[in-house]
Amino acid sequence: MSERITLSAPLDEVYAPVVRLIVGGIAERADFGFEAMDDLQLAIERLLAEAGSLGHVALAFEVEKGHVRASVGPLHSDSLAKALQEPDVPPYKLTLARILNTVVDSYGVENAEDGHIVIRLDKVTRRPG
Repeated sequence: MSERITLSAPLDEVYAPVVRLIVGGIAERADFGFEAMDDLQLAIERLLAEAGSLGHVALAFEVEKGHVRASVGPLHSDSLAKALQEPDVPPYKLTLARILNTVVDSYGVENAEDGHIVIRLDKVTRRPG
C-alpha cells in the first residue's frame, strides 16, 4: 500500500537544503539506500534549479517500499522543455535530460494548466537483504 505526501515549496534556491532534507526523509520511508536516496535528491534539485527562482512548486510523492514516484510542478514549460531535449549534445556536456536518465528509472512530462508542465520521476530500488 502506498502513502502520498504532498508539499509546496518556494522555487528560491535558499530553500533547496530544506527540499533536499524532505526528499531524503521520503526516500528513507521507501527504504532506499544512500545511493538511491542521493539519486532522487539530485534529480529533484536539478529539476528545481532549471525551473527558475520565482513562485512556488508543488511536490507530490507516492511512496512504497522500494519505490518513489514524484510529481513536480506546475513549472514553466519553455525553459524546461529546452532543458529536457537532448539534441546532438557532446558526451561531456551535462544536461538535465542526461542527469535524469542517469539517476532515476524513468521520467515524463505532463501538461498542466496555463501552459505549465508537471514532471513525473520514478525511482525504484531494492535494498540487499
